[in-house]
Amino acid sequence: MKNYKNSFLKYDQERFEEYLGNVKKGNSKIAAGALLPHLIIKSLKKGTGGEVAVLQWQRMVDDLSAKGKLKNCLAISDVSGSMMGTPMEVSIALGLLVSDLSEEPWKGKVITLSRNPKLQIIKGDNLGAKVESIDRMGWDMNTDFQKVFDKILEVAKEHNLTEDQMIKRLFVFSDMEFDQASGVALPPHYALGFSPKKFSPVNWETDYQAITRKFHESGYSSVPEIVFWNLKNSAATPVPSHQKGVAMVSGFSKNLLKLFLEEGGLMDPVSTMESAIKGKEYDALVVVD
Repeated sequence: MKNYKNSFLKYDQERFEEYLGNVKKGNSKIAAGALLPHLIIKSLKKGTGGEVAVLQWQRMVDDLSAKGKLKNCLAISDVSGSMMGTPMEVSIALGLLVSDLSEEPWKGKVITLSRNPKLQIIKGDNLGAKVESIDRMGWDMNTDFQKVFDKILEVAKEHNLTEDQMIKRLFVFSDMEFDQASGVALPPHYALGFSPKKFSPVNWETDYQAITRKFHESGYSSVPEIVFWNLKNSAATPVPSHQKGVAMVSGFSKNLLKLFLEEGGLMDPVSTMESAIKGKEYDALVVVD
């Protein structure tokens, strides 16, 4: 469909439009399994691809929903200047996908990358308007994660949320280089104010203790976990393999979200990796030393 939709419209427009109409009615199906979310979003801007993109997006959401629930999750989508190009397209697409798969009161919302994080409502009644809404949200180059959790608690208190309604996971879609060591040359965008110390193991342990205390004091027994989702070709590791409450993934594929569709035990980078490679397709592989 991605490669031939323009040809269908040019040489067989009547039957193609009839097919799209049947897809809308549920009488026909459209494939989306092999598509990356940001490529669907990108095709929205290519004239005739808009209607097809909307149907493919809905099919993708429906397919993922059928595999399990992404219950009480929230995305932090980085749309800062350093994200220009494909990383920004992926950040917007995956952030929107998480919001579509989430439940109220978190459905249709994202948190901005900012010193003073805000819970933003994704506005618009169609896919194109929602993408534009995220793209126009304010951003900053520094995120205080304690303030992110403070904002979540603020919303929870405002809506009198129960333990079952509380956020379980935060997905951070960004190109950030999570540097841990002092004296290491930093990427240029750090000069604009981003602080790598926010992601050092020592600082995260300290923050995690403070966050846990605040949640317990507010009557919640568990603290949301963080999934750092790296959208650039980087070997940086913001936390060690045993770090509690944190997972690390990278890439553009929506299929990685399947790792988090159902609630499980407390995450750490190693258990996340093991979940990613436990499929039957890996059983035939052997280690050759």
